[in-house]
Amino acid sequence: MNITPTMRALVWSTSVLALTIGPTFAQQISGTPGSPSPTTTIDGKYLPSPPAPFGGTINMDAKGSKLYWPPTVMPP
Repeated sequence: MNITPTMRALVWSTSVLALTIGPTFAQQISGTPGSPSPTTTIDGKYLPSPPAPFGGTINMDAKGSKLYWPPTVMPP
């Protein structure tokens, strides 16, 4: 099979486009993380979504603890 330069350029540009589009669908967080109102998007590969890591601090008393709310998952 003979591959023409036009076909080779088409395959190369399609490969480059596929590699650059992938990272654009990464998780995005809007708002201040840890506050009650932030939202996040997930890529949908894993349902249910994996739990977000806890970003607060738990101490023996409430004064030394730090509040944290995980972001609300929203569709992309």
